[in-house]
Amino acid sequence: MRTKRTIVVVPLLAACGAVAGCASTPTPAAPASNPITCGTVVDSTGYLGGPLTPGLAIASLATMLRAGGAVTIPRGAPSSAETSTLDIMAVELIGYSGNKLSTDAEAFAEAEVDYNPDGPVETPYARPLDNDIRALERDCPEGTRQDVRQQNAGG
Repeated sequence: MRTKRTIVVVPLLAACGAVAGCASTPTPAAPASNPITCGTVVDSTGYLGGPLTPGLAIASLATMLRAGGAVTIPRGAPSSAETSTLDIMAVELIGYSGNKLSTDAEAFAEAEVDYNPDGPVETPYARPLDNDIRALERDCPEGTRQDVRQQNAGG
């Protein structure tokens, strides 16, 4: 007799669960898309008191590398200015999705966290960090041109 009840009750419970919205596998939500462009303002006062864009963030990162970071970062000895630049730009560029720049910005931010410039530094992540900065430069060539202008102006 128990077997008969089980056979009858199980399909009823399954049907009620599906009707009541209690299906065993919920429908996956579509990922939110929040893409950025090189000119998107990511912080309205984050760049010398003015708006910070990914292009300017990339220019700051490229300038940092060319001013000595390309040597000190792989050695695990970033200066306080390099650490600050890495930390700030990672925070400003994280949380975007939906295009290549957003994906590369997210990869940079993750590599920066893994590298941990505040210490203890994880030098195996120096190469991915450098590669991610260079990918950002390719995404926003205007950022690279801004870097050249900063260097020429002594910045």
